[in-house]
Amino acid sequence: MKWSLRSRLGRHLALGLLCLAVSFAPAQDKTVVPQGGAINVTVTSGAAPAPPVSITLHERHGHVVPVKGKCSHTGGGLIDVAQPSPDTVVVTMTGVAIANASMTFDLDQVFEVSFDNPKLKKAAVTVEGRVIGLLRGEPFGCARYTDACASIGVPGVEHVLLPAPPVPVPPPPNGPASGEIVGLCVPPHTICGCDSLSVNDHDGPKKIPIQPGKYLLHQTFNIAAESNCFLCKRPSAEFAPDPALDPLWISYWEPFHGVIKKDFGFQVTIKVSEVP
Repeated sequence: MKWSLRSRLGRHLALGLLCLAVSFAPAQDKTVVPQGGAINVTVTSGAAPAPPVSITLHERHGHVVPVKGKCSHTGGGLIDVAQPSPDTVVVTMTGVAIANASMTFDLDQVFEVSFDNPKLKKAAVTVEGRVIGLLRGEPFGCARYTDACASIGVPGVEHVLLPAPPVPVPPPPNGPASGEIVGLCVPPHTICGCDSLSVNDHDGPKKIPIQPGKYLLHQTFNIAAESNCFLCKRPSAEFAPDPALDPLWISYWEPFHGVIKKDFGFQVTIKVSEVP
């Protein structure tokens, strides 16, 4: 009987304390929703923190030169410079050459590396490149791609478009006075005769230390097709998404029918990052 009385007193005391705590709890605002109404709940994701090192694009000179012979065709011919994030730049060159035709790409892009975090002491730049496309041959012709190269160096006065008088850009510490500091070249390919080739080549990544300052990206690419027979199917070098290549220029027995072409071209990715 004694334990029963104590347990009852304990339960009553706990219940009283709980009621007291609820009475002092802050009241929440209530939203009255009319009958048949709807509630829209918006969820906002937190913004990603800014990277400690970033890239700013400056002057650019990009050119694509198509050369066409008789009964030939070129398509595409684009140099796309994109910056998906403050610390990354992606450059893509796309084009098509058929029969006796070629297409030459050349780009000079000045960019600046900035240490946005004052506590940052070291950073690095990573460069990688890839080539995706199709090479189709014919009995008396060839198709190829060459010069899929990119290099980063210190720009000279002629590459920096500044008001007169021009101010030379100082080289980074512990680096060469001028010229290339890092570069890559995706190996070339040529096919002849009745051969065909699907290409997915890659070079890199190559990573080196980098200091704040201005730099120059130089990137090149060349595609070509050659034929000595006007009655045969046309050889082609296809390195561009649809609809750069008209289907009338390839045979009914296309060896790469249905292939997805959205990623075709020579693409170089540059990324700067913090070095611990």
